[in-house]
Amino acid sequence: MEKIGEILHLAKSGRLIVKVDEQISHKLIGQALIDDKGTKIGKIIELIGSVKSPYASVIPTVGSKYSVGGKVFTSDAHNQQFNSSRKRGKLKRRRRT
Repeated sequence: MEKIGEILHLAKSGRLIVKVDEQISHKLIGQALIDDKGTKIGKIIELIGSVKSPYASVIPTVGSKYSVGGKVFTSDAHNQQFNSSRKRGKLKRRRRT
């Protein structure tokens, strides 16, 4: 479990804004976040702001309980559940005429 940062607020778009610690690698997109109790909070969608002081935009999971000012962490066990949002296994079928 690695500390990522702190939840600043809930944006009007419904996303959580997280202040990312300076020592963290910037390869965070797609990472699942958990709180200090191990409960899933959401998934990082994009990094915004400057490289020296980044913020993460997080889509919260349905029914997740979080607190503004709460610390968030990343965990390898939960990241496997949030692999990708791409649609898989759907093939376009050609229409027969």
